[in-house]
Amino acid sequence: MSARELDPEGTPREMPRHAPRRYTSAALTIGVAVAAVCFAVALAAELVSGEPGSGELTDVAAVLDGLLSLDAWSWAAAGVYAVVATPLVGLVVTAGEYASIGDRRAVGLAIAVMAVLAASAAVAVLR
Repeated sequence: MSARELDPEGTPREMPRHAPRRYTSAALTIGVAVAAVCFAVALAAELVSGEPGSGELTDVAAVLDGLLSLDAWSWAAAGVYAVVATPLVGLVVTAGEYASIGDRRAVGLAIAVMAVLAASAAVAVLR
């Protein structure tokens, strides 16, 4: 499909191109769905076992071990990871979509927002 149109004199002119949003929408939808499934499994595991779990969110190995044993806390932690990672993944995909149409300003803005997210995450972890 061409992004050209004829003006009243019959000469071709460029039409503005709009960024595709299909992949950004898919990334955000998948991230929310993964988080919802993790939280649902956590709730079901909590109801079945009756034991509330606990641990550190920064201990990824313990979270992964708990996923295999259907530990409610580990599934809830995985849901938190998905909720936190979804906006970052969405921004990466958005930057790619804008790069595909050559919109450097929007790509720069997406990268700047990712930098702010990374700085805030670093401050939160180092506190």
